[in-house]
Amino acid sequence: MTVTDAVAGAASKLKAAGISDSLWQARVLVAHVLSLKPAQLYAADNRQLNLSAQIKYFILLNRRLSGIPLQHVIGEWDFYGRTFRVDGRALVPRPETELLVDFIISSDLPEKPRIADIGTGSGIIGISLALEIPGSAVTGTDISSQALELAAENRMLLSAENYSALNCNLADDLAGKFDVIVANLPYIPTGEISVLQPEVKDYDPALALDGGIDGTLLILELVKKAPDKLKPGGLIVLETCDGQKNTVSGFFADGLWAEVREHDDLAGKHRMVTARRR
Repeated sequence: MTVTDAVAGAASKLKAAGISDSLWQARVLVAHVLSLKPAQLYAADNRQLNLSAQIKYFILLNRRLSGIPLQHVIGEWDFYGRTFRVDGRALVPRPETELLVDFIISSDLPEKPRIADIGTGSGIIGISLALEIPGSAVTGTDISSQALELAAENRMLLSAENYSALNCNLADDLAGKFDVIVANLPYIPTGEISVLQPEVKDYDPALALDGGIDGTLLILELVKKAPDKLKPGGLIVLETCDGQKNTVSGFFADGLWAEVREHDDLAGKHRMVTARRR
């Protein structure tokens, strides 16, 4: 079996199973089997898969066909140019979340900023910031001990020595004040979780999805606590979803905040609200 055969066979079966982006997913699977990046397959079309690789290929393909998310099947996913360990202990990384990292890196920060990543999950945001801003001290928090175990594994995997994590609710146990608070908290309304794609509702932790009646329950709770945790001029960066920008922006109308801004992602959908502590 050549790489071309493996990709074509997987794409055909994935498409027949109703899985979107079947060709792309097939390339990701085959690349993972061969310890390559998908782009590297173009130079390996005629490469033969040995018996061990073929066995792994069929095992992974069957797992994907059973409905397990692609990210869980291969056990890793790229975020901000780095490969993170991924599994059911935390939310699967979404490319749109890179917008938060972009914004913080391009913001006016002190030379050695203290950054809090609230609801750190697998650590993708906090670890990315720790590595992109070498002088920073990044603390992640999460209420899930399982998510924190995964974040610790990613910290070791990527040698992010200036990232640490704390088991607590939101910012409750954070000591001192921070230059940045960033959070990708659950923002799906409770009533909408049952209609999410099976790959999301059945495999992402419910704790990482459920944002309460309107999806903003935890976001509001964090905004109420943030003034006591931020230095004057400190930045708060929140991932939200389409339809929530007016509600979330309204949380900052108490006179404690300046530069309240709403941001769209590359698809033109609302994605983020940011503000600075007065």
